[in-house]
Amino acid sequence: MEDALVDYGRWILVNIFEDDAAAALDGKSENALWVALLARAGGPTLRMSRKMLYVAVEIAARDKRINDDIWRGLEPGRKELLLPLADEAKMRKAAKHVVEMKLSHDKTRDYVAELRSAEGEAPKSRVTLKRMASKMRSFHTTVGTAATLRGMRQVSATASEAEKAVVRKELDAISKWLVAARDALKG
Repeated sequence: MEDALVDYGRWILVNIFEDDAAAALDGKSENALWVALLARAGGPTLRMSRKMLYVAVEIAARDKRINDDIWRGLEPGRKELLLPLADEAKMRKAAKHVVEMKLSHDKTRDYVAELRSAEGEAPKSRVTLKRMASKMRSFHTTVGTAATLRGMRQVSATASEAEKAVVRKELDAISKWLVAARDALKG
């Protein structure tokens, strides 16, 4: 699937941005075809999320500009994790570290967070009410069901106090967050 995503990104780079990596990285909003493609993302005419489109194009453009065998040999999943570094020299160096240390996706994510933190580049919050509503709906439909509650009661009957304490701690944290989130919407 990752290879198909990268192939699609290359196709977009060539056919929409005329193989211009700079235009694909910096001038997307000026390209009418890209804007039209993005408008269709996530709908019935283009069953791919906006995020997937951005990642596909970004990887294709970085592949074109980063002339390094280690970067090129890195699989798309870990390349995606290095994209927030934004600077190609940093990406190249980070790719080398990731490969040499054989970092997993989780470790790569942590490594990128450390690099960004050291540079004072904390991840930018991308919170929107639409996204939050979607995440809350997803949580509610997967965990907040009567069936889940029944299952929790059943396993709770045989669980140890330590296991129950772990779940209570998480529930308390969620409860506290829910009250604060609800209060934030009042403002």
